[in-house]
This record gives sequence, structure tokens and C-alpha cells, in this order.
Amino acid sequence: MAEALADAGEAVDLYRELVGQQPETFRDDFAGSLNNLASLLSEVGRSAEALAAAGEGVALYRELAKQQPEAYRPALAMSLNNLALRLRDVDRLAEAFEAAKEAVVIRRELVKKRPAVFQPKLKHSLDTLATILRQLGKIGEAEAIEAELAGLG
Repeated sequence: MAEALADAGEAVDLYRELVGQQPETFRDDFAGSLNNLASLLSEVGRSAEALAAAGEGVALYRELAKQQPEAYRPALAMSLNNLALRLRDVDRLAEAFEAAKEAVVIRRELVKKRPAVFQPKLKHSLDTLATILRQLGKIGEAEAIEAELAGLG
């Protein structure tokens, strides 16, 4: 794990440098590397660092999705789900709820266009949202999301 984490950190550093030189060419790769780093940091219990990386990834994907929604909204939804998980890790549940809810909204829209591709990803986001709702004590809302999830098969 230490080697993977070091490699992911190195990738982030390299992409950060490349983005400084050619932002339009490397921003999407940089955002992806930030998400990878966030996941690895979370796995080793470095929650604050994971949250920072996830937040930076979301910010980049938001910019990209504004410019090219069709190309980057799927990645934005993935990044938002990742951010929701990282926020949950540090007990910032209200913010986690907002990020998870936004990921679900985007993925529901994507499912309408390409159900076979995006339904599994929607299921993942619904699961994240239901978990956060339960942690917030919103059991009825969590059960409604879980029922939707069960209906997706």
C-alpha cells in the first residue's frame, strides 16, 4: 500500500506541474489522479488529506463539466460520490449528504440516456446516499432510497 500511495502522490505532483504548463491538456488527468490519491489516503486512515484531495478533484471536474458537460458529468458524479465518502469519514455528514445527493441527481440524468452504462454507478451513489441518510437519523428517507435501489435489481 505504501508504494501505491507514493506512486499516486507522485502522479498528483506531476500532473499539478503539467496543469501549470498546459491546463487544457492535463486537467482531467489531474482530477482523476486526485481521486485515486483520495481513495488511497482514505484506506490508510489519512482522512483529512483524503478529503482535501477529493475536494480538489471535485473542483476540477466542476470546471471541466461546465465546459463540456457530456464528457465530464460522469466523472463529476464519480468525484462527488468520492467526496461524500471522504466527508462521511470525518463526520461532516451534512456536507456528505449534499455531495451524495448531487452525485445521485447527475447519475439519474445519465441513466436516462444510457441505462446499461450508468445504472451500476447510480446504484453505488444511491447506496452511499442511503448510508449517509441513516447516519443522519433520516431513516424514512434512507428506506425510500433503499427501496429505489432494490427496484434497480
